[in-house]
Amino acid sequence: MPPATMPLNLSTVLVRAYKFLWENRQDFLAYALLPVVLVAAVKTATLWASGEWQLAFEPAPAPATPGEVTDPTAQMLELTAADIVNLVVTMATYVMFAVAWHRKFLLGNEGNTVGAALRWSGRHWKFLGRFLLLLLIIIVASMLLSLPIRLLGGTSAAVSSIAILAVLTVVGLIYGRLLLVFPAAATDEPFGLKDSIECTQGKSWLMLGIAVMPPLPAMVVLLIVSLLLANLFVPLFGASVSLLLVLTLIQQVIVFGGIAAGVTALSIAHQELAHTRPTGTA
Repeated sequence: MPPATMPLNLSTVLVRAYKFLWENRQDFLAYALLPVVLVAAVKTATLWASGEWQLAFEPAPAPATPGEVTDPTAQMLELTAADIVNLVVTMATYVMFAVAWHRKFLLGNEGNTVGAALRWSGRHWKFLGRFLLLLLIIIVASMLLSLPIRLLGGTSAAVSSIAILAVLTVVGLIYGRLLLVFPAAATDEPFGLKDSIECTQGKSWLMLGIAVMPPLPAMVVLLIVSLLLANLFVPLFGASVSLLLVLTLIQQVIVFGGIAAGVTALSIAHQELAHTRPTGTA
């Protein structure tokens, strides 16, 4: 795919990403079919096995109190076996799809079948390793940056909220500067965290926007569709495991649409910025 002639800014990236996704919507559905079915089936099965599938039709719990700092360690200890199974399957299918879609944009069809494109290989382990490394970096950075907030626990909710927003922004900027390692891992390119930081110099806010903005329309659609389907189908057919499976399948198609938009936007950034890496870096 030839490089873009337009200047690289967030609006340009978003337009190109959505345009590519629309023009390749049939390929998207083919690539997303297996991940969508796996995630929906496992999520429904674990809810059914635990006897908690009815909870999926109940209103969401109230959000945390403004200014309240949640403890991620305590949340991790509350994970059940079903949560862990869902997390593993969701992560594996995300990696399968993201690697395939990065390659679809950056390398074209390669003449592969959908099964070959999704087949797990060494590059998937490398992609997953990069993801876990970035997750660890983000967790450590969040804990260090939020330490003053914890030490000043008696501050007002307004001050705590502003401080938390500042921490999230800084962490997001750090995360954005590191994101180019993902398309590089998907295309077997020797490209590390240092390279990503160097190539995104002066592009911190752009990379934060690329990390956050592309999936947002899909999330809005997901919220609207979920409300419509729940209010339409549940009164009509009644809550059931089969209805939960159907609703989850529809929701996951939208979720992977958001993932595809984000992956495409990140591939565009890599295509435009990776050539700025200084010669001799690995």
